[in-house]
Order: sequence, then C-alpha cells, then structure tokens
Amino acid sequence: MRDQELSVAIKIEQLLESIPKTRDQLLPALWRVYEHFHYLNPDIIGELSRQMSIPYAEVYGVASFYALFSWEQPARVPVQICHDVICQLYGADALSQKVAEGVDPHTVKVTSTLCLGQCDHAPAALVGDHVMTKATVEKIQSQLKGGQA
Repeated sequence: MRDQELSVAIKIEQLLESIPKTRDQLLPALWRVYEHFHYLNPDIIGELSRQMSIPYAEVYGVASFYALFSWEQPARVPVQICHDVICQLYGADALSQKVAEGVDPHTVKVTSTLCLGQCDHAPAALVGDHVMTKATVEKIQSQLKGGQA
C-alpha cells in the first residue's frame, strides 16, 4: 500500500470509529468522510467500502445520488449556488455568473447544486460549509473574505 493510500485508510478508520459498520449507517459515514476530505474519489469510496464491508458499487451508488458530494478535489473554497426552480426565479443564474466573474478560479470554485432546502429564503448558496440565504454577490464576497454574511 502506498503512503497516501495508507494515510487515507487510517484517517477513514479514525473517522468511522464511532459509527457502526452497518448498511444503515452508510450515509452518515459518507458525510463524515466527505466533511474531512471535502470530496470523494474512487480511493476514498473503495476504502469506505472495504472498512464497512459494503460492496463498492453500493457505496458509489449512494454517494453519486447526492448532488452535494463533489467528485473533484476542491479549490480552496467551494461556492455552490442552488439552481432549483425557486432559486432560479430569484436570480440564481445571474448570481452564479457574477460571483464566478469576481473570484480567482484557482482559489474559489463556483458551481451549481440542487436544493439546499432554503426555498423560503432564495436564492441560497453554500460557501465552504456556510449556508447562505437571500444570497447576493456582496454577501458571498464578504463570506469569502472571512466576514460574516
């Protein structure tokens, strides 16, 4: 096993210490692993599959179903803007475009995502792990600079 694979295996083992290795705990396990690595890839899925004794295809199937799981190693700060119907009606397309134009693509990655569960406060965005309601370019930029938006 390569050093990087070994460190992933050890980290996942540590992350799963308090989670029962049962099929009904797969989603909580995926979230815990995702919160640490901030993305999923075949190595992470494979190790999670091995440690939970759940077939790789099943772990991949669950992980790939959820739009909030990213499959690319993130830029320093991911910005996900909801593009479901309500957020679209409140300007999500224009918001995404303006935010993307105003950031360095090497440090911030702007993507669209499906429902963030904030329809009553649209448009919604996820800046890093901060859920933002009634999102504006200014609020997102403030959050990116470390301000409270």
